[in-house]
Amino acid sequence: MVQGIVERRNTVPILGHVLLDHAGGSLKLSATDLEVGILTEVPCEPAEKGTLTLNARKLFEIVREAEGDKVALKSLDGDWVELKCGRARFKMMGLDPRSFPAMPSQSTRGAEAARKAVKADLKIAAAVLASMIDKTIFAVSPDEARYNLSGVYIESSAPDSARMVATDGHRMAMIDREVPGFAMQGGAIIPRKGLAELRKLLDQAGDAEVELAIDGQLAYLKRGGTEVSMRLVEGEFPDYRGVIPERSRYHIGVGRDTLLSAIKRAAIFSNERYHGVKLAFASGSLTVSSTSPEMGEASETIDVDFNGDEFSIGFNASYIQQVLGVIPAESEAVLGLSDEVSPGVITTPSDSQYQYVVMPMRL
Repeated sequence: MVQGIVERRNTVPILGHVLLDHAGGSLKLSATDLEVGILTEVPCEPAEKGTLTLNARKLFEIVREAEGDKVALKSLDGDWVELKCGRARFKMMGLDPRSFPAMPSQSTRGAEAARKAVKADLKIAAAVLASMIDKTIFAVSPDEARYNLSGVYIESSAPDSARMVATDGHRMAMIDREVPGFAMQGGAIIPRKGLAELRKLLDQAGDAEVELAIDGQLAYLKRGGTEVSMRLVEGEFPDYRGVIPERSRYHIGVGRDTLLSAIKRAAIFSNERYHGVKLAFASGSLTVSSTSPEMGEASETIDVDFNGDEFSIGFNASYIQQVLGVIPAESEAVLGLSDEVSPGVITTPSDSQYQYVVMPMRL
């Protein structure tokens, strides 16, 4: 669990290590990249108190490949550590535990900053929060330069309601859920990496209620003996409401599975850089197609309930596949479209509180 935080490449060696802190009958494991931190506790046999660090990846590989039921760790001179598991024996070089950085925590703020600090406690079923993350996190911008788009925005859009929004400038995913008692002044941007680690923790919680706390520049969630903490993304999230079309000329229902399969097949011949596919609407039909001058072309026709004027619109195939991937199988997707140049809106009757806006592309 903790080695997921560790960056494969970092310029500070200690950030590639996990801190093991032994006291009594428990062993605490910590890892951080200075922005996201995780702390978890596992039971162990009583022994002398001690703290050491080991390379997180190598320790994970050793334990994963070990054949024994238990792992024994023994500190040696000069930060060396001996590990025994079954009949296998390893010696690893650690680093001085005193150089291990502190977990993400509140930075010192002035009186004005403290007064403006966002503070909220979101008490919600783990499965509901996991679904909200799944339906938004894929739309977060991968461009590190656009730091204010590098996370999922959370706010209370109405009393007793929580909203999550993510955008990369080309598409936007937004979901609302009823959360009795939740209120939040302003909003906060939770970093994608921290949210992804938090999402792993939610899998273990099932239907139990969890609490996501936001306090100033920090967000954290604790579940059992594990806690994930992270610094919030600084900056202003864009006015996402302005990109949602007030209305769409057409609302075309199509089977989610049928459309997803057709787009996957058409995307085989889409441009490797832009991944464009064309959706052409005619009376009673939708034709999904792509063409590549170097490779070839593909097209597939689907029966749909459409009786308007014929038109076609292009989209990035990946953007459509990703949203269809989080809509339940065997459900319906509704395409809200107006013309060739206006944003498309994708919704589903299976979740009336979820919508996805995607910009068209010229093909």
